[in-house]
Amino acid sequence: MKKICAMASSIFCFDKPAQSIKELKAVGIDSVMFDYSLFCSAEGLLYQREWVKEAGLTGDEKPKWKPEKIERYYRKVTEAFREQDFLPSIARLPFTNVQIHLEDLGQYEELNRLTLRIGRDCIGACEELGCKYVIIQPLFAGLARGQEWEANREFYLALAGTCRKADTKLLLINQCKDWNGHLVRGVCSDGAQAASWIDELNRAVGTERFGFCLDVGECNLCGQNMQNMVSALGGRVQAVILAENDGHRQAKLLPFTNAYRRSSTMDWLSVIRGLRELSYDGCLILETVDTTVAFSPLLQPYLYPLYKAVLDYFEMQVHMERDLKRFGHIALFGAGNMCRNYLKCYGEKYPPLFTCDNNPKLWGTEFEGLAVKDPEELRNLPENSGVIICNIFYREIEAQLRSMGITNIGYFNDEYMPSFYFDRLKREEMDEE
Repeated sequence: MKKICAMASSIFCFDKPAQSIKELKAVGIDSVMFDYSLFCSAEGLLYQREWVKEAGLTGDEKPKWKPEKIERYYRKVTEAFREQDFLPSIARLPFTNVQIHLEDLGQYEELNRLTLRIGRDCIGACEELGCKYVIIQPLFAGLARGQEWEANREFYLALAGTCRKADTKLLLINQCKDWNGHLVRGVCSDGAQAASWIDELNRAVGTERFGFCLDVGECNLCGQNMQNMVSALGGRVQAVILAENDGHRQAKLLPFTNAYRRSSTMDWLSVIRGLRELSYDGCLILETVDTTVAFSPLLQPYLYPLYKAVLDYFEMQVHMERDLKRFGHIALFGAGNMCRNYLKCYGEKYPPLFTCDNNPKLWGTEFEGLAVKDPEELRNLPENSGVIICNIFYREIEAQLRSMGITNIGYFNDEYMPSFYFDRLKREEMDEE
């Protein structure tokens, strides 16, 4: 799994871009999602043209969209990526605000023409930069209901014709739309419909050119079950954007930070279950610009290790079952609630040899029919065995195992399981055992 931070989530200074790149690279982030919206947009260009027209400015008075200035900034940023050997593998083309309102149909048509023109230029730049995946927002502005497919079919096929490299992937993405001031499901927000669009586009170009990027924040705004969305899209999902919001307003917050009564308001359970069922192993993108900019620039670099830890956490949750498959034999560490949930969820599929615990009172007993042993017994495990930690003190137990020379270590966590054992042991009962 490629763990990526959105470019806007780490505040890039166009004059000195190397600093942010170094800080992300230093904490172990694999790459960034290169965001072309930081350089240009069809919406911004259209508004500038309309303002010039209304103001009646001419000659030197005209404010100009200056390609040479954009080119200078772009080259400076991309050169910094090359110098740091940190070239992005995924990019996002400029997006249009889903709440955009223009005065007439002609302006919407011009907006879509500009979107295509800028998109073609950006795809060429992506391929030059080495980006394999390109996220492209579907057209929606000014389209009547029923026109979305034909307009987007023409749009996406035109962009596909721009691609020069065989392995360039164009990713559709789900989005909301504005309906009288309310955010509702927009283009590509239905998983089955988006899957049919991708299949039809791939048939039209004769190759697997198109895939999908799932923005879980947009799903949350639309009140969607993300597990069902992932299931409908299947292997077409090539990238996932992790961002939190309150379900009402568009925001890009760090996962688990929009909390109410000690719990996140996002349905991360359905996200993780869906990706786990898919055995997802694509791009995992953390987009947290609203969280980042809320902090002082002096504090922002201290967020990056946390961002890396959040990405690692999602990878662990999504790949939990895959990690169990790595070992020919399994022993558990821990004889409590988490061990019980492991046995309920995976006990039959990946049966452990035994479990162990640091509590001497439990040695020689059984827990849920499983023998509980002294951790020293782990030294006698057969080859190709792994120890799965089933206890919240992961770091402490991992250090203990490594001090014993055990390196085949995995983790079980019961926060996002297919099912739960609700008859949990009380602390005093466990102590008595």
